[in-house]
Amino acid sequence: MGLFWALMSVMLVSVAQLTLRVAMTTLPSVEQPWVLVWHLLHVGDGTLMLLLGLLGYVASMACWFFALKRLPLAKAYALLSLSYMVVWFAAIWLPGWHEPFSWRGLLGVVVIVAGVITIFWPNKASCR
Repeated sequence: MGLFWALMSVMLVSVAQLTLRVAMTTLPSVEQPWVLVWHLLHVGDGTLMLLLGLLGYVASMACWFFALKRLPLAKAYALLSLSYMVVWFAAIWLPGWHEPFSWRGLLGVVVIVAGVITIFWPNKASCR
């Protein structure tokens, strides 16, 4: 059950990250703090996405608490690194994002996945 909660946390934090990216490209710059505050208080473009992204982080944290209660920290933390992979793939393939594909980025994703598999690989002593 801990694996379920950890993967839910990964998915929620990934969606939250993408949602916050949309909000940040829509909201006014922080270099104009009064414009940004006015925009947020009057629920302008991007405010809803900002709130949804922040709520996604809160929900992800709740799932993370359940995961940590049921999984060893080393395994749970390794699964959390999968969010980098999810966000990278989504930014490349989702329409309108126009993030460039790079072989170096793909290599990084492969290394992350290999690391997670290595951490979850059963020890010979624990297979008995």
